[in-house]
Amino acid sequence: MKKIIFSILLLTVCVLPVSAKMNMDFIAKTGIIASPYLDMDRNISIPEIDFNSRILDVDLGFTLGGEFFVYPWQNIGLGLGCFHLFKTDIENTAQKISATNFYLAGKPKLVLENKEIDSVYIIGQLGYSNADIKLIDASGLSGLYMGLGVGIEAKWLIVEVLYTYYNWLIPDNDFAGHGSMYTIHLNLGFKYSI
Repeated sequence: MKKIIFSILLLTVCVLPVSAKMNMDFIAKTGIIASPYLDMDRNISIPEIDFNSRILDVDLGFTLGGEFFVYPWQNIGLGLGCFHLFKTDIENTAQKISATNFYLAGKPKLVLENKEIDSVYIIGQLGYSNADIKLIDASGLSGLYMGLGVGIEAKWLIVEVLYTYYNWLIPDNDFAGHGSMYTIHLNLGFKYSI
Protein backbone atom coordinates (compact mmCIF):
# COMPACT_ATOMS: atom_id res chain seq x y z
CA MET A 1 0.00 0.00 0.00
CA LYS A 2 2.78 2.43 0.96
CA LYS A 3 4.70 1.71 -2.26
CA ILE A 4 1.64 2.38 -4.42
CA ILE A 5 0.86 5.70 -2.72
CA PHE A 6 4.49 6.87 -2.87
CA SER A 7 4.69 5.85 -6.56
CA ILE A 8 1.62 7.94 -7.37
CA LEU A 9 3.03 10.90 -5.41
CA LEU A 10 6.38 10.65 -7.21
CA LEU A 11 4.73 10.32 -10.62
CA THR A 12 2.59 13.39 -9.93
CA VAL A 13 5.59 15.48 -8.84
CA CYS A 14 7.68 14.50 -11.86
CA VAL A 15 5.13 14.42 -14.70
CA LEU A 16 2.61 17.21 -14.07
CA PRO A 17 4.96 20.22 -13.94
CA VAL A 18 6.84 19.04 -17.05
CA SER A 19 3.78 18.20 -19.11
CA ALA A 20 2.05 21.57 -19.08
CA LYS A 21 2.66 25.29 -18.98
CA MET A 22 0.70 26.23 -15.92
CA ASN A 23 0.49 28.32 -12.78
CA MET A 24 1.86 26.94 -9.52
CA ASP A 25 1.01 27.68 -5.89
CA PHE A 26 3.13 26.92 -2.85
CA ILE A 27 1.16 26.99 0.40
CA ALA A 28 2.35 26.86 4.02
CA LYS A 29 -0.45 26.02 6.48
CA THR A 30 -1.02 25.89 10.17
CA GLY A 31 -4.22 24.77 11.81
CA ILE A 32 -6.13 23.06 14.56
CA ILE A 33 -8.27 19.97 14.66
CA ALA A 34 -11.55 20.59 16.45
CA SER A 35 -14.02 18.00 17.75
CA PRO A 36 -11.69 15.03 17.15
CA TYR A 37 -12.90 11.54 18.04
CA LEU A 38 -10.81 8.37 18.16
CA ASP A 39 -12.68 5.15 17.39
CA MET A 40 -11.20 1.73 18.19
CA ASP A 41 -12.86 -1.36 16.73
CA ARG A 42 -13.06 -3.12 20.12
CA ASN A 43 -13.77 -1.87 23.61
CA ILE A 44 -10.58 -0.76 25.30
CA SER A 45 -9.87 -2.46 28.61
CA ILE A 46 -7.55 -0.48 30.84
CA PRO A 47 -8.14 -1.12 34.58
CA GLU A 48 -7.71 2.47 35.81
CA ILE A 49 -10.00 3.94 33.14
CA ASP A 50 -13.67 3.07 32.64
CA PHE A 51 -14.59 3.19 28.96
CA ASN A 52 -18.26 2.55 28.27
CA SER A 53 -17.73 3.14 24.59
CA ARG A 54 -15.06 2.50 22.01
CA ILE A 55 -15.16 6.18 20.95
CA LEU A 56 -12.77 8.49 22.81
CA ASP A 57 -12.59 12.27 22.83
CA VAL A 58 -9.30 13.84 21.77
CA ASP A 59 -8.24 17.36 22.76
CA LEU A 60 -7.74 20.14 20.22
CA GLY A 61 -4.62 19.46 18.18
CA PHE A 62 -2.14 21.70 16.38
CA THR A 63 -1.02 20.98 12.79
CA LEU A 64 1.68 22.32 10.50
CA GLY A 65 2.12 21.49 6.82
CA GLY A 66 2.50 22.53 3.23
CA GLU A 67 1.06 22.00 -0.23
CA PHE A 68 2.14 22.40 -3.83
CA PHE A 69 -0.51 22.90 -6.55
CA VAL A 70 -0.28 23.07 -10.33
CA TYR A 71 -3.17 24.25 -12.51
CA PRO A 72 -3.33 22.20 -15.74
CA TRP A 73 -6.77 23.76 -16.31
CA GLN A 74 -7.56 27.38 -15.58
CA ASN A 75 -9.48 26.93 -12.31
CA ILE A 76 -8.72 23.32 -11.30
CA GLY A 77 -5.60 22.59 -9.29
CA LEU A 78 -3.92 19.25 -8.67
CA GLY A 79 -1.41 18.99 -5.89
CA LEU A 80 0.59 17.24 -3.24
CA GLY A 81 0.62 18.00 0.43
CA CYS A 82 1.63 16.86 3.86
CA PHE A 83 0.98 17.93 7.42
CA HIS A 84 1.88 16.79 10.90
CA LEU A 85 -0.53 16.58 13.83
CA PHE A 86 1.57 17.25 16.91
CA LYS A 87 1.12 15.13 20.05
CA THR A 88 -2.40 15.64 21.37
CA ASP A 89 -3.99 14.28 24.55
CA ILE A 90 -6.62 11.56 24.43
CA GLU A 91 -9.03 12.80 27.11
CA ASN A 92 -9.18 11.01 30.47
CA THR A 93 -6.21 8.76 29.62
CA ALA A 94 -3.02 10.84 30.06
CA GLN A 95 -1.96 9.32 26.71
CA LYS A 96 -1.21 11.00 23.37
CA ILE A 97 -1.80 10.59 19.65
CA SER A 98 0.16 12.11 16.75
CA ALA A 99 0.10 11.59 12.97
CA THR A 100 1.86 12.60 9.77
CA ASN A 101 -0.15 12.60 6.53
CA PHE A 102 0.94 12.69 2.87
CA TYR A 103 -1.76 13.21 0.25
CA LEU A 104 -2.83 14.03 -3.30
CA ALA A 105 -5.27 16.92 -3.57
CA GLY A 106 -7.78 18.31 -6.04
CA LYS A 107 -8.88 21.92 -5.84
CA PRO A 108 -11.56 23.31 -8.19
CA LYS A 109 -12.14 27.00 -7.52
CA LEU A 110 -14.55 29.75 -8.42
CA VAL A 111 -12.74 33.01 -9.15
CA LEU A 112 -14.59 36.07 -7.85
CA GLU A 113 -14.44 39.64 -9.11
CA ASN A 114 -14.67 40.91 -5.53
CA LYS A 115 -11.56 42.82 -4.40
CA GLU A 116 -11.69 41.35 -0.88
CA ILE A 117 -11.79 37.63 -1.79
CA ASP A 118 -10.01 36.28 -4.89
CA SER A 119 -11.67 32.85 -5.00
CA VAL A 120 -13.75 30.24 -3.21
CA TYR A 121 -12.75 26.60 -3.61
CA ILE A 122 -13.55 23.01 -2.74
CA ILE A 123 -10.63 20.81 -1.75
CA GLY A 124 -10.39 17.03 -1.64
CA GLN A 125 -7.43 15.12 -0.21
CA LEU A 126 -6.58 11.41 -0.32
CA GLY A 127 -3.40 9.79 0.93
CA TYR A 128 -1.31 7.97 3.49
CA SER A 129 -1.32 8.43 7.26
CA ASN A 130 1.35 7.35 9.74
CA ALA A 131 0.36 7.55 13.41
CA ASP A 132 1.54 6.91 16.97
CA ILE A 133 -1.18 6.06 19.51
CA LYS A 134 0.35 5.82 22.98
CA LEU A 135 -2.93 4.61 24.54
CA ILE A 136 -2.41 1.20 22.94
CA ASP A 137 1.39 1.49 22.78
CA ALA A 138 1.39 1.49 18.97
CA SER A 139 3.76 3.48 16.79
CA GLY A 140 4.32 3.73 13.04
CA LEU A 141 0.74 2.71 12.24
CA SER A 142 -0.02 2.85 8.51
CA GLY A 143 -3.36 3.82 7.13
CA LEU A 144 -5.59 5.96 4.97
CA TYR A 145 -6.10 9.71 5.22
CA MET A 146 -9.01 11.57 3.56
CA GLY A 147 -10.16 15.19 3.73
CA LEU A 148 -12.94 17.20 2.10
CA GLY A 149 -13.66 20.87 2.64
CA VAL A 150 -14.09 24.43 1.43
CA GLY A 151 -11.86 27.46 1.54
CA ILE A 152 -11.23 31.01 0.40
CA GLU A 153 -8.20 32.75 -1.07
CA ALA A 154 -7.68 36.44 -0.42
CA LYS A 155 -4.45 37.59 -2.10
CA TRP A 156 -1.81 35.58 -0.20
CA LEU A 157 -4.11 34.33 2.62
CA ILE A 158 -5.81 30.92 2.66
CA VAL A 159 -8.62 30.03 5.09
CA GLU A 160 -10.21 26.59 4.93
CA VAL A 161 -12.41 24.16 6.83
CA LEU A 162 -12.18 20.42 6.19
CA TYR A 163 -13.76 17.24 7.47
CA THR A 164 -10.89 14.76 7.84
CA TYR A 165 -10.87 11.01 8.38
CA TYR A 166 -7.97 8.73 9.35
CA ASN A 167 -8.08 4.91 9.38
CA TRP A 168 -5.15 2.79 10.62
CA LEU A 169 -4.46 -0.92 10.74
CA ILE A 170 -3.18 -1.94 14.18
CA PRO A 171 -1.37 -5.27 13.81
CA ASP A 172 -0.79 -7.70 16.69
CA ASN A 173 -2.45 -5.61 19.39
CA ASP A 174 -4.59 -6.83 22.29
CA PHE A 175 -6.79 -3.73 22.27
CA ALA A 176 -7.86 -3.22 18.67
CA GLY A 177 -7.30 -4.29 15.06
CA HIS A 178 -8.29 -0.98 13.49
CA GLY A 179 -8.36 2.59 14.69
CA SER A 180 -9.90 5.64 13.10
CA MET A 181 -10.18 9.32 13.88
CA TYR A 182 -12.46 11.93 12.41
CA THR A 183 -12.18 15.68 12.94
CA ILE A 184 -13.05 19.15 11.77
CA HIS A 185 -9.79 20.73 10.58
CA LEU A 186 -9.42 24.55 10.48
CA ASN A 187 -6.46 25.95 8.52
CA LEU A 188 -4.83 29.31 7.92
CA GLY A 189 -2.21 29.49 5.21
CA PHE A 190 0.18 31.63 3.26
CA LYS A 191 0.13 31.25 -0.56
CA TYR A 192 2.97 32.07 -2.94
CA SER A 193 2.11 31.86 -6.67
CA ILE A 194 4.38 31.68 -9.72
